[in-house]
Amino acid sequence: MLLGMRAEGGYRPKAGLALPLVLLAVVAGLALFGPLLSPHDPTVQDLLHVLEGPSLAHPLGTDHVGRDVFARLAHGAGRSLGIALACVGAATGLGLGLGLIAAYAGRWSEMAIMRLADLMLAFPGILLALVISGFLGGGVLPMLIGIKLTLWPQFARMARAIALGELKEPHVEAARLAGFPVRTLLVRHVLPAVLRQTTTLATLGLGAAIMSISALGFLGLGLQPPTPEWGAMIGELLPYLAEAPVQMAAPCLAIFISVLGATLLGQALSEPDSGQETER
Repeated sequence: MLLGMRAEGGYRPKAGLALPLVLLAVVAGLALFGPLLSPHDPTVQDLLHVLEGPSLAHPLGTDHVGRDVFARLAHGAGRSLGIALACVGAATGLGLGLGLIAAYAGRWSEMAIMRLADLMLAFPGILLALVISGFLGGGVLPMLIGIKLTLWPQFARMARAIALGELKEPHVEAARLAGFPVRTLLVRHVLPAVLRQTTTLATLGLGAAIMSISALGFLGLGLQPPTPEWGAMIGELLPYLAEAPVQMAAPCLAIFISVLGATLLGQALSEPDSGQETER
């Protein structure tokens, strides 16, 4: 019988999901509704109100050039999460595609893809993203390329391992002997199992992508000023830490909550729930 069913037939949600879902919902709510709640333009400077503390007009104060920190935090949330999701989606698609090819195509193709994945894994991920962003001058596209290249090998290795096992299943062998094309075998019989088991890796990758985006923004290789982005906000406010601790803490806390939520969600999805029962 199916996992996750009580003895009396009711469904019990997987344990440990509540906290990460709440954390991610808070960040998603900030990205969706925060810009609507703030009347301030996140890029407009007001040199008459520099480094002001929290107030009714500016809930999180203003930065070193008088911009509203809450407005910048809210607009930066959408960009940080959006770019991170795009990076993880691109890395997942590339990794799963190459992993399935490696599992099915044969020895030489498998060797070439896996050795390339090993090479990429041996190279420090954040350093690769820094090099690519530095050469291409920063911005969204260099970040997408750099972070995608650091994440795809993990998906390729996992997809290959899962696909090799699925291709040996009796129903897949029967479909192969029946003359089904390779595309049908991979898409209808192998890919669903691969996707189920790579969801956790994608969730963990989201946290890693947010950290990488923030690191690139902090170093000035991410989104270019005056575009609001969490890492860039930290880099801009760092010299004014003593005068503006609240303004400095806001983007740090947003990054912490986002990464913690993604990490806890990935761990919750990867671990079996001890409270769930299996009917025999």
